[in-house]
Amino acid sequence: MNEQCNERVTTLERAILILDYLMEAKEKPNLTQIASALNIPNGTAFNILKTLEKYGLIERNLNSKQYELGMKLFQLGNNVKCIRELREAALPFMRELTRNTRETSQLGILFEDSLSFLEIIEGLSTTTRAEMGLKLPLHAPAAGKVLFAYQPEEAITHILKEKDFPRFTKNSLVTPDQIMAELQKIREQGYAIDNEEVFMGTVCIAAPVFNHNKRVCAAVGITGDALRIRTNLESFIKAVQHAATNISIRLGFVGR
Repeated sequence: MNEQCNERVTTLERAILILDYLMEAKEKPNLTQIASALNIPNGTAFNILKTLEKYGLIERNLNSKQYELGMKLFQLGNNVKCIRELREAALPFMRELTRNTRETSQLGILFEDSLSFLEIIEGLSTTTRAEMGLKLPLHAPAAGKVLFAYQPEEAITHILKEKDFPRFTKNSLVTPDQIMAELQKIREQGYAIDNEEVFMGTVCIAAPVFNHNKRVCAAVGITGDALRIRTNLESFIKAVQHAATNISIRLGFVGR
């Protein structure tokens, strides 16, 4: 019995070491790299990785066979104090935003150099195609652009160098020069627009949410039918920025 308990503890410890390793890895590793770095037999590492993948704690790229942390960890982390406080601060103003615009409101955060939706409130006029926890690249969705634009310069440079930027539609900005110009524009005007860059027929507006440290911790926005959003563009931008400001103040932001 003791031997079995020790084996279970050893397996658990190795699983934790693998999760720590994936969290710190600068590049996504494959099975061989993980096993070698942690001095774990390949067969044992494979079984642990398979179990972690089964429960969503890690994800494996089917083409490259590389591993990264999974969305289950993000979901488990929703109970962390800062995430809980962000959601609680945002929800009243998101409901107000949806009520006033009739569009779907979304709260996005940065997770492993990607956009993840922390909260979504469906509008009366449309049904969003996004889901809570969904990961999207930063360059196309409005909330992703906001989070991208307000990163430190070195982080922006790293993402531009290391990440791929898929073309979702003919309107997607995919070259580093195009993206850099867009990020500069966002910082100047204080909001971002997804001009049918993820889905044709859908336009999104998003603005930054600042925390008490005056850092952008999230992006709040709306998404809806392209014609309807463009028809009300000016008033919708003001509504989104108003919501973002109120959430920021609730989080302790007192001005730049």
